[in-house]
Amino acid sequence: MIRVGFICDTFELGGQELGCLALLRRLDRNRFAPHFYTFRPGNLLDDIAALDIPIVVGHHKPASDKTWTAADTAARHAWREQLTVHLRADRIDVCIIYAWREGVESARAAEIGAIIERVDGIDLGSRIADKSACTRIICEARAVRDVILAQRTILKCRREQFKVIRNGIDLERFDPRRYDRDQCRAVLGFGAREFVIGALSRLAPEKNLGHLLRGIAEFVHRYDESNDRVRAVIAGPDCGSLESLKAETAHLGIAERVRFLPATSDTPQTLRAFDVFAMTSLFEGVPFALLEAMAMGLPIIATPVGAIPETIDGNGFLVSVQRTEDIVQAILQMRSDRDLVRALGERSRTLSKKFDVNRMVREYEATIAGVVRRRPVDTASHLGGVL
Repeated sequence: MIRVGFICDTFELGGQELGCLALLRRLDRNRFAPHFYTFRPGNLLDDIAALDIPIVVGHHKPASDKTWTAADTAARHAWREQLTVHLRADRIDVCIIYAWREGVESARAAEIGAIIERVDGIDLGSRIADKSACTRIICEARAVRDVILAQRTILKCRREQFKVIRNGIDLERFDPRRYDRDQCRAVLGFGAREFVIGALSRLAPEKNLGHLLRGIAEFVHRYDESNDRVRAVIAGPDCGSLESLKAETAHLGIAERVRFLPATSDTPQTLRAFDVFAMTSLFEGVPFALLEAMAMGLPIIATPVGAIPETIDGNGFLVSVQRTEDIVQAILQMRSDRDLVRALGERSRTLSKKFDVNRMVREYEATIAGVVRRRPVDTASHLGGVL
């Protein structure tokens, strides 16, 4: 049995956390014994607890609490040594570290034989600034790997450390055939002929949702008619931008066209109500929301950032992060051509099959097993090793 320590900063709703959760839910418990360590609690921690996995939390304050005091800093410093103690006591064979800067230091102090860094998104590539001790660096896309490798001298890493494992989603749950489209639209109050553009995202500045709203507003003022009215949905947790986005819809004169919804567990049903999925972020990796939208058979409007250009392939429009005219033209083409919408959506569903969660889990399991030399069962001390 390989003991695997999963280490992160917090466990709030986000792509990195959802990927970790998906892996923990499906990890072969006959071969792997997962342990979970987080500095701060988050709103997904109950999901981990439901899996009957040992959990250690280093500090009481959740990441959603934006205040930070000297006591919090002291707790962070203390957690470094506490984590080392826990890793030793739990006889961990391999650590998987999710953007926790001190994780590598704690793992090395605990004499963990194999250390894996998981990098979700280009913006997290330098979070662990010295990668020399990592046995493997798992990236969610080639684009993420290449950005880190371009800085390999600074980040102290080598090409042979890297492995790309694409994110995976539940293709059975995210299957449009399972959900009645008219019913899903009716729940959100949309008519059959309305053209619905949807975004599922954290409401944060880096998601650049104001750009999407400005593009929709420009289209509405130039082209929209009484039939096939364009409507928009922005659904997700507020991470500081909700009030400004609401104010922007009022300023743009489209407040009655846009619905803001909180994060929901009914993601497939929400996506089924859309005609188009939009993602206008300033930076991304391989977003789970994008993959889920593709699996639900939706055409895509997205900015060409991060790994999005290697994810989109004949199933949508890549638009500028600033130029609203790109968004206007994408909406114009799709709203006036339902056959195009159908063809792009079918292509999305086909492409999504590359992102099966079971494939992702198998690749992780193979990687974990490949870096760990099994500790002899008759040895009392921890002797993790590296192949």
